[in-house]
Amino acid sequence: MDQYIQGESQNMSDDEWILILLFLWLEDAQKKDNQWDKFELDLIYKNRFSSDSPIVEEIHKQSNRATKTIKAGSMFYRARSFNSADSDKLLEYYLKATGKTKAEIKEAVSNLSDYQKELMLLGFNNRNYNYSDDDLVSKEIIKAQRKWKRNVKYKGYDAKNSTAPKANLVSNGRANPDHIRYLYLCEDDITPIYEIRPIIGETVSVAKFKLLRDVKVYDLTLSILDESSDSSIAFTSLYNSIGKMFSRPHNGDVSKYLPTQFLSEEIKKWGLMG
Repeated sequence: MDQYIQGESQNMSDDEWILILLFLWLEDAQKKDNQWDKFELDLIYKNRFSSDSPIVEEIHKQSNRATKTIKAGSMFYRARSFNSADSDKLLEYYLKATGKTKAEIKEAVSNLSDYQKELMLLGFNNRNYNYSDDDLVSKEIIKAQRKWKRNVKYKGYDAKNSTAPKANLVSNGRANPDHIRYLYLCEDDITPIYEIRPIIGETVSVAKFKLLRDVKVYDLTLSILDESSDSSIAFTSLYNSIGKMFSRPHNGDVSKYLPTQFLSEEIKKWGLMG
């Protein structure tokens, strides 16, 4: 029988071998993905704060290889939707130009909703500088706009409002449970804009962060192969499936974040910063 199999294998073409290896690779990858699914279900329905899953074992097994140092001076970026409340200064200039008192201006800026403020400045972007003398609204809005552009040089969030949100405002994220602050950063200034999925016409504030010292992080972007007794066959490791699952979209289902939150907390125990 062995001689028969050996003879058949010798008669197979390269294309047939490639097809067989592809099926083997896909089957192996599916088994590893199934390990993640089991890990996820266990955390959701059985044990929330402990796990003996092979997923956790793999994170520990690859820790030496996956731990890397990001050097001081490295730059990172974070984006936030820049809402109309941050144009309060423009509203102040406009109300002052129309004769409102300081008390009335303070009352409007403090108590009006963002929608009400937008209504108050409605038409601001559609008006031009060719206003008539009797068009007081256009005239005062344009004067306010000129003053705002001249005096408010920085149109995004300041440093304080560009970092991680306050703990009481933190909701569940891919790495953090609710109320536990994590700072999500990207290595370029375009990706974080895509991450917040802005609608057309929405204003986005992008902040730049600079590392002041070296930090150690767990890198889930490596490609690690499983060892095999047959040197002609190499499968991706369970580690690669974990990295893939960290970037899988969940469409708002926060229970799907439990596995990545669990692993992030596990990694944090080792003193790593990300």
